[in-house]
Amino acid sequence: MTSCDGRSPRDPQAGFTLIETLVALAVLAVGAMAVLAGAERYAANTRGLEDRIVARWVAENALSATTLNLPLEQRWIEAAGIVWRIELETQRLPNSGLSMVTARVSDAAAGQGASLVALTGYLALEGEAK
Repeated sequence: MTSCDGRSPRDPQAGFTLIETLVALAVLAVGAMAVLAGAERYAANTRGLEDRIVARWVAENALSATTLNLPLEQRWIEAAGIVWRIELETQRLPNSGLSMVTARVSDAAAGQGASLVALTGYLALEGEAK
């Protein structure tokens, strides 16, 4: 049986042509790349969140040590396999009997000014009226 243009009709049991198969594979490849890119972003965001949480712990340790007038121990500075840089800034608040202490924590390998966390605490100045 032939069609009006002289070609035989396609057998409905014949399956896909090579071009159709290649197009389907290309669509699947694009979808797989989108999923992979999303998974990479998720992993990077999770790592960044983990770093900020650990940096906050280190900052809390630094503020606690300052409050108790203790020296910072090395085990408080190294956490999660990272050596952290802690910058403590103390500023006396006029007419309050308080001192404001800010702890900025960054990855020591990241360089100056790359702080992840900054926590502020207030300490009573010794010998001042409360």
